[in-house]
Amino acid sequence: MRAALYRGAAGTGPMGPAVLIVLAGLIAGPFAVADDAPASAPEVAAPAPVPDASPEGAPTPALVRVSSSFEIKHAGAVLKQVAKLFSAGFVRKDAERIAAEIDAQPAEQSRVWDFTAVRKGKSYALRVRARPDEFGDLDLDFFSPPEISAAVRSAVDHYLNGRGL
Repeated sequence: MRAALYRGAAGTGPMGPAVLIVLAGLIAGPFAVADDAPASAPEVAAPAPVPDASPEGAPTPALVRVSSSFEIKHAGAVLKQVAKLFSAGFVRKDAERIAAEIDAQPAEQSRVWDFTAVRKGKSYALRVRARPDEFGDLDLDFFSPPEISAAVRSAVDHYLNGRGL
């Protein structure tokens, strides 16, 4: 019985070899390289461009994503907690404005805000992305340079963990 099932799956019929070739192609996928083609590293999608927060057009560093999900009613408080990190560029009034815009935002649609925020005298790119869902929950992401991402993560967690969220 086992041998019969195996023969049927691997195929001794006319479709058997074709199925095996297709499966081999799927398994090899992006790892298959033609003999005469040089092997290269897989392509990685570049992060979305962020306004240049560095002086004189110097390259903007890669941004780190700080992601969270919670009830939309907490958006303003989380945004204000992050705004406390900065002395300019993204402050309380910006957090309040974004919270109001999130409240008016249609469900299942993402919106992005870009800032050049100042922390301890240094400018940083800061991107905020919000996506509310139809159930009243919100995916809220902050994108920031690595040197401040831990502080952003801590600010978000401080509010959420303090309320058991």
